[in-house]
Amino acid sequence: MDLQQMQDEFAIRKLAEQYSDAANRVDTALFRSLWTADAEWIIGPPISRQFVGRENIVAAFEHLLGSWDFFVQLSTSAHITVTGETATANFYVNEIARGQPDGTNSNYNISCYTDELVKADGRWLFQKRDYRVLYLDQTPLTGMSFKR
Repeated sequence: MDLQQMQDEFAIRKLAEQYSDAANRVDTALFRSLWTADAEWIIGPPISRQFVGRENIVAAFEHLLGSWDFFVQLSTSAHITVTGETATANFYVNEIARGQPDGTNSNYNISCYTDELVKADGRWLFQKRDYRVLYLDQTPLTGMSFKR
């Protein structure tokens, strides 16, 4: 592996970490900055939706994450393949979320993002993210949550 490939893989890992951070803090500006203008975001079952274009993706992000009492996404392992100015990646994530303090609309899952990325002006961006839940548990989460 050469130095450029290591730098690209590091930058792509950082991009995925920024994505999780933006989701955890509901940081719309950061989230918007991670996508190409013509990007595509696919969310598989149980949501089963597709969004095309950065602004549609951001609107969906605000709607989806704005409804949770709390939400945390942890990015774990990844497999990245860089080919010049494009790349593909698989990122596995663990998410825990709750819609209401009484545990209503709880969600614990392990999921996988299958990504297509492009390097634009020296910066890696998501061109396509395909999100698939691998395991889902909707047992009510009745523990305490604390606002940041």
